[in-house]
Amino acid sequence: MDLTTVYFDEASPDHTDSVLAIVKKYLEGNGGLKNILVATTEGSTGLAAAKALKEWNVVAVSHQVGFKEPNQSELIDEIRRAIEAEGAVVLTATHAFAGVARSFRRELGTWTPAEMMAVAFRTFGQGTKVCAEIAMMAADAGLVRTDEDVVCIAGTGRGADTAWVVRPTNTHMFPRLRMRACLCKPMDF
Repeated sequence: MDLTTVYFDEASPDHTDSVLAIVKKYLEGNGGLKNILVATTEGSTGLAAAKALKEWNVVAVSHQVGFKEPNQSELIDEIRRAIEAEGAVVLTATHAFAGVARSFRRELGTWTPAEMMAVAFRTFGQGTKVCAEIAMMAADAGLVRTDEDVVCIAGTGRGADTAWVVRPTNTHMFPRLRMRACLCKPMDF
């Protein structure tokens, strides 16, 4: 199999359209993959993916409610409705590498293995960490299978600058997660 990985000079939301084009080209040349997971905060990246990748099953994965402020969702309701109107699914869930583990760091100053794994994934870039995370979140929600590859799209802050082909797993089976192929990522992050 020939695979080309695109490297962007730096992390930037300005790469979103390029990432979506790279993913679409990969999917068109590799029939059989049908699920795309895309990280989205307030919803713009999820909506862009839902529009650009209509031929596939798009799941827009957003932060948990209360991530930034108690009882508040960062996903804008109007954009959520627009994503769903494009035929995509929205998943709002707790970060696979955070959740309860993050509470111990914040309250007690103690790092847990889950947060250390997040730090290790970030050595490849924030988007790579998020791709691994959303694959597990979607598997835990039953939105993707653990015996089929998916394409995960994420970024550094806002927008998209990273895409991976991933074999998802459930969070309780983390060692079975497979980061199978990097489609694109930033060199500097």
